[in-house]
Amino acid sequence: MKKINKYILSGALCTLCISNGFARAEGNAEPMDIRSNWYIEIGVGAQLLFSADASKLDFGKRITPSLSLTGGKWFSPYWGTRFQIQGYGFNGNSTTDGIYLNDPLNGGLIYGPNDPVRNESVIRPDGSYRHYLRYMNMHLDFQVSLANLVGGYKPERKWDIIPAVGLGYAHAFPYKGTPKVNAISTNFSLMGKYKLPKGFDLNLEVQSSLFPDQFDGRITGGMYESNCAVTLGVTYNFENRGFNIAGRKARKPRHSARKSRRVSYVQIINPEAAMRTVEVVKTVNDTVYKEVKVREEVPMKANEPLMLGSILFDINKAVPVRGQEITFVNIVKFLDENPGAKLRLTGYADQQTGTPEYNLRLSTKRGAAVKDILVEKYGIDRKRVEVQGVGTDAQPYEQNEWNRVVIVTAIHK
Repeated sequence: MKKINKYILSGALCTLCISNGFARAEGNAEPMDIRSNWYIEIGVGAQLLFSADASKLDFGKRITPSLSLTGGKWFSPYWGTRFQIQGYGFNGNSTTDGIYLNDPLNGGLIYGPNDPVRNESVIRPDGSYRHYLRYMNMHLDFQVSLANLVGGYKPERKWDIIPAVGLGYAHAFPYKGTPKVNAISTNFSLMGKYKLPKGFDLNLEVQSSLFPDQFDGRITGGMYESNCAVTLGVTYNFENRGFNIAGRKARKPRHSARKSRRVSYVQIINPEAAMRTVEVVKTVNDTVYKEVKVREEVPMKANEPLMLGSILFDINKAVPVRGQEITFVNIVKFLDENPGAKLRLTGYADQQTGTPEYNLRLSTKRGAAVKDILVEKYGIDRKRVEVQGVGTDAQPYEQNEWNRVVIVTAIHK
């Protein structure tokens, strides 16, 4: 009992310290879409059972395979949850002295001194014999990123150390005389992770689970049995991986007495026209709209690109932020007045979230989304619009959030 209390107390203290750490850090993390930062992983390795008399078995004969399948989600750079199915088999050791769950003389209804495993094993002169278990352990774990908690969230970081703790349901299958057993399990793990290209990670995990004493079919008077498994695995992270951290770059506070608000800029950018007249208009639902109106027509010079506007997007989104209709209307008006002009839609992504490969695909999708709106909603000829994705190879704006953008440029060919 003292050992159990020691585990519980240690786990509680660790959880308290970790919770305080990520609670302070998470204040800087922007909420993510529920579909973001999901992953799956598989692991293969070896494990040992620690139970009464197991140490009397040769070490090599105690080692059995361990398989795991995991799905999880990171809710912030600092914490997440996972559901894991782990197991395969244990090699244990029993003696003729003991009480067993599956006593055939009483139909397995109550404990008894007769173990049906003896019919499947060779009894040694000292009265000991091997028993084999086949089991499955399903558990839900709480996990934290130590690298992000200690060193801060850095998307370019390649490695991480991830401890996890959770509760689960363990099931032992009837196998070579061992009985069917259902039990609650307590699970601990420590994983080292290294980031690979194209959304993959390589991980090494050491984990241990606590089971009730009777989980192997034998009652010895102890409180629990445990195992230790070491697995090497591969993780695949689905698209929309990464987080945006508010305040990564220094910002000058504005309106400190008021609640911070989300600001979007709808711009018609025309350096020549902007010198003629600029008009700043309304605030609607905490969104600030800035419109540049050109009262004098500015002729387009041949072979000289002309920036018409920028369409903003939310993090990890390929659908434009609402409230930018005026930008589209002005772009369409320009095309109507300049029938020889074509558009180049250049998509970008912010470099603080996602991998370069993912951001390149995302920026191209953003450009294609703007083209679809112009063609399907406003009737622009598809041949007059070309799309290119830049990803994070260039960042047109200093403020990170503004780089989730498609810049619309008029070209005359």
